[in-house]
Amino acid sequence: MKKFNWNNIRLVLIAALMVFLYSFSNIKNQGRNIKKINIAFEADDYPFLNETMVNNLLIQNFKGASVVQKEKVNLKDMEFLLDSNRYIDNSEFFCSIDGVLSGKIKQKKPIIRVVNEKDSYYLDNKGAKIPLSENFTPRVPVYYGIIKEEEIQNLVRVFTYIENDEMLKQNIIDVKKTQKQNIIFSVRDYDYKVIFGTESNVESKFNNYKAFLQQATKDTLIKHYKSVNLIFTQQVICVK
Repeated sequence: MKKFNWNNIRLVLIAALMVFLYSFSNIKNQGRNIKKINIAFEADDYPFLNETMVNNLLIQNFKGASVVQKEKVNLKDMEFLLDSNRYIDNSEFFCSIDGVLSGKIKQKKPIIRVVNEKDSYYLDNKGAKIPLSENFTPRVPVYYGIIKEEEIQNLVRVFTYIENDEMLKQNIIDVKKTQKQNIIFSVRDYDYKVIFGTESNVESKFNNYKAFLQQATKDTLIKHYKSVNLIFTQQVICVK
């Protein structure tokens, strides 16, 4: 008679028990309800949206249900829902074992406000439009005029440079384009106009302008300038 291999039997029983416990735990976990929603925004975000507004968006996605089972929560659908919001750049969601739904949200960062007769909106550093918000008004330079689709990327490059430089960000308050496609800036503390020219040689022109500011602010003559021309990258031409 063949002897039973009790070691093998024990291994089979242990494996079966582990499968049972895993299945039971998984079913119980799926049957849990979402108890809480935690939303975290990136620290440097502009507050276009707040946690209550995001929660309302998620509740609408749950079709108004006050109790939702974890198994019915599709995290990818949630991320798609929020990423479709015109104020949100990116979102990530995950659900803990104890039924807490957590989300990390990065909002879009405006670098310029566009104002014309037909519309008013912001542009972010990717060239995406951001609608005006009743919740928050960021302090960014204003571009007066219509921006054509083919102009967006070149202009965004100029606006992004301003946004990333504290001196320029504090100094430049509005932007416009002439019929000859020259960019002109108005500045905060003085009456002169900065003639920037086209979107070429952005870094060289802005470096020249910052060097001009550092020198000119030491002299009272800066108050009498009517224009500061940066078109010629080798020099800055000032007109009284």
